[in-house]
Amino acid sequence: MDIKINRRFNEKELPDMKTIKADAKKIASDITIGETLFMKKYGVRSEAEYKRNMMDAGKIMKHSVIGWNSWSVTEDGIRKVYDSLVEAGSSIDRLGICCDWIMGVPEEYRNRFQASGSLIFHSQEEWNAIGQVVPVNPHLGDHMIGSLNSVENVTNGLTAGVTTIGNLAQYFTYEYPGLDMEGYRTEDYVKAMAIMGEFKERGVCMHCNLDDGYGAQFHDVANLLGWAKLERYIAEDLMGGRVAHCYGNLFSDSMLRVVFNRAISMIDKYHTPGTFVNGNTIDYGSSLPRNYAALTSYAIADVACQLTYPSGYAVAPVPYTEAIRIPAPEEIVEAQLSMDMVIEKAPYYARYMDWDKINADAELLVTGANVFFERVMNALDDLGVDTSHAGEIAAVLKAIGPEQLEVAFGAGGREKEAMRGRVPIRPTSIVQTIQKIENDALAKQKFENEGPLQGVNVVVGSTDVHEFGKEVIRNVLRKAGATVFDLGTSVSISEIADTLVETGSNIVCMSTYNGMAYSFGRDLKAALADAGLTDTHVLMGGRLNEAMDGSDVPIDVTDKLIKMGINADNNIDTIVGTVGSYSGISLQ
Repeated sequence: MDIKINRRFNEKELPDMKTIKADAKKIASDITIGETLFMKKYGVRSEAEYKRNMMDAGKIMKHSVIGWNSWSVTEDGIRKVYDSLVEAGSSIDRLGICCDWIMGVPEEYRNRFQASGSLIFHSQEEWNAIGQVVPVNPHLGDHMIGSLNSVENVTNGLTAGVTTIGNLAQYFTYEYPGLDMEGYRTEDYVKAMAIMGEFKERGVCMHCNLDDGYGAQFHDVANLLGWAKLERYIAEDLMGGRVAHCYGNLFSDSMLRVVFNRAISMIDKYHTPGTFVNGNTIDYGSSLPRNYAALTSYAIADVACQLTYPSGYAVAPVPYTEAIRIPAPEEIVEAQLSMDMVIEKAPYYARYMDWDKINADAELLVTGANVFFERVMNALDDLGVDTSHAGEIAAVLKAIGPEQLEVAFGAGGREKEAMRGRVPIRPTSIVQTIQKIENDALAKQKFENEGPLQGVNVVVGSTDVHEFGKEVIRNVLRKAGATVFDLGTSVSISEIADTLVETGSNIVCMSTYNGMAYSFGRDLKAALADAGLTDTHVLMGGRLNEAMDGSDVPIDVTDKLIKMGINADNNIDTIVGTVGSYSGISLQ
């Protein structure tokens, strides 16, 4: 079996499952789940109980992400959103509290790093306040389970009364540069799952956003669904918990959103209510009118699906300014009110949708998912992985990576000329979008000969988990003839410097999204200077912003990057010419 396993530690050195579960049971015995205002108002003991009640009543639930860089500002924002919606005759069921990446780092190491501008809890009192501001269910996703601080965050979150905590997917993609603690992280990850499993009868669920993990990197939706089965196997069958999946960020095909909801419900043997269907962020950009249209296009499909086949997923209208800046409370309210009109009109669409075709397409995805799941499990067994040990499975899957998994075990038929050598049963929206952007960008190029960047080495990567921009850059440069060294997502600065030396390249292109453009650019330039790589050309694109000088909201840092000597044109249409100019190649 030609599989490269990029191990960062020896998974056989993990404690056995009996020891991990015993530790988890002991920790869980000291946890008392708090009672939130939401629980008191609706007379429930968990969000899952509330969701089942709403499913029975035929009510569509709504979600939004919220969070700024201090608890006081976040608390004020929560009140503004809730009060404004009540005043408008509307409501919201759940709020995802957006925490800073530093929350995924054990407290004793946090002084080594700079936060990125999101919320940090500094005391248990602040944790406890999450559910005591307004009677809306609090949700914790980013940098909780799957981080370097899984057990601590689960303990604090449950104590605060949060009964839906994630994000299982982030173990595979979110990194914490400067802390090489992969063995510790893996043990902490599965132990946190076991703690959550101790409260499953109470309705406690583990959130997992497929689009935040390896799921975002599959090209075939059938394999993405198969990956969801692997996540369920680890968290439910082995660790005894319940998984509440989430998706939507990277689904721009409105009907595919519906098909996938049906498919993922078909593989959920415990019928656990999903967390939320996130809005389609692929189609959001700087044009607010286009963003308005994008919201209604995906929202109608999401609502129609929940009306016809209730599965507990809240619908999530992404604020129209999401691609530009962290939305203000007023912008969150605006999107929620837009969703209210969609909920009102969606029944007219739902009754004319071809549900037989939708379910048939979903069943085809399930068939492919089962093929992928079985192939991967058999391969793990052949590789000597203990398939009854959650930590071993998670660690080795992470070390193999989604591209190898899809190439070797994908459900689609083999085809030499296809991306990753297989024809997808159903291509993901991200693949369709990447191909369109690439084709549009290449069509605008002025070079006449094939491969004008022949002989040019370029290093590319993403500063965070979002790989969309990086994929486009990589593929355009490769089609222009460059030799591209793709470092993947959540790339460390030391990895960039090492790769530049190893490949003899003096060009690096970095995509960024999560509000860290300035600090990453600054630290990268400093590291390159220390390594004697001052002739390196750095290009950065994506969301070029960061919270600066105590600001609660990230600001555009394009000018600051340019002053550092970083190319911040942020233009895929000109990148071939720019890279060529750095190598003395003229495309005129």
